[in-house]
Amino acid sequence: MDVFLPKGFEPGLNRASFSQPRRQAQLSVDAGGVHYPVLRRWAAGFAVSAGEVPALDGVVDLYEGTEHLGQCLIKGRETVGEERIFTVKRAAKLDYAAAAEIDGAVLAARFSES
Repeated sequence: MDVFLPKGFEPGLNRASFSQPRRQAQLSVDAGGVHYPVLRRWAAGFAVSAGEVPALDGVVDLYEGTEHLGQCLIKGRETVGEERIFTVKRAAKLDYAAAAEIDGAVLAARFSES
């Protein structure tokens, strides 16, 4: 009986490619529908390339790959060398299920008072 397996299952194949860590997802910021790469990020801000990214203002969206991390309000910015550093205030993620329960309880309390 013959068994046909894909090339990845051949004996003697170098398995080093399977043990290598996956590439880290690319961080990006979306401002006005345009995505800009983020060089590094921390709790109170992020840094981008000063040559590639214009001075951003207002609310921007932060992404890691395709995952939306949240919205940020840009509070300040400065250019240091080749980097443009933004100081941000992050918006809390909203739990829509909990918000609906709270809204229902508030409405029930208002109607019971009448």
